[in-house]
Amino acid sequence: MENKKYEDAAKVKLGIFSWFGFVMPLPARLKLIKGACFDATSLWWEDEQGYPNISKDEMPKMVKESGLILENIHAPFTNSSDLWSENLPVRKKILREHMIWLEDCAKYDIPIMVMHIMENEIPKLNKYGIESISYLTKKAEEYKIKIALENTKLNGGIPFVLSEIQSDYLGLCYDSSHARLNGEEALLEDFGHRLIALHISDNDGQKDRHWLPGNGIIDWNKFLESFPKDSYSGNLTLEVCPTEEEISAGPNEFLSKGFKRISSLASG
Repeated sequence: MENKKYEDAAKVKLGIFSWFGFVMPLPARLKLIKGACFDATSLWWEDEQGYPNISKDEMPKMVKESGLILENIHAPFTNSSDLWSENLPVRKKILREHMIWLEDCAKYDIPIMVMHIMENEIPKLNKYGIESISYLTKKAEEYKIKIALENTKLNGGIPFVLSEIQSDYLGLCYDSSHARLNGEEALLEDFGHRLIALHISDNDGQKDRHWLPGNGIIDWNKFLESFPKDSYSGNLTLEVCPTEEEISAGPNEFLSKGFKRISSLASG
């Protein structure tokens, strides 16, 4: 029985976000991610500033050449609260931006777009937000691209939207750290059947630390009890940054540690 548990775990794809807290060019980070035995990565969908500057249009090819699976892109979330605006021109502007990102997914064969439904300003839940996300969902259905809504500070926002809009192309990106901070850990149990993507990290109950699982106070046994093992077919993906001690140890040690932690969850 124990052997079967590890055989099942081996079938699960393990990923880590392409930014993991160490400043270096994207190709170098991808090489380290692959070297640490991860299967997949995800991209922040903007041009990467630095040396050298990297256009986002070049990034999918870089991921493919690294031997990693490109699991999803994370859409920029500036002004995402405008999805709920009563002002139609304001809503149209933010929808145009998201449409471009969906088109990018179709163009580069990226199966999932992760997005926020709010930024810093917490909007009022209303029909306008439902109309906005319904519009994006219809376009996602046309492109055969899935939209994963990430739980943030908008308590009740994800249940509100997912209860109103039924589609195989709209679901949840469960962020374990956000859920712990905002008291929404029941999301995984209530909407696990709509789970599309994961952002797995830990915290101290005070701030969104993006720590490796096990560095903070999240109850990972409870996480595993709620996890929809029978219906979720995606990756187990870390969205993490190092502590000061882990920075000192270097990126190879951090990624190796991260792979062990996520592998432990996969086999749990």
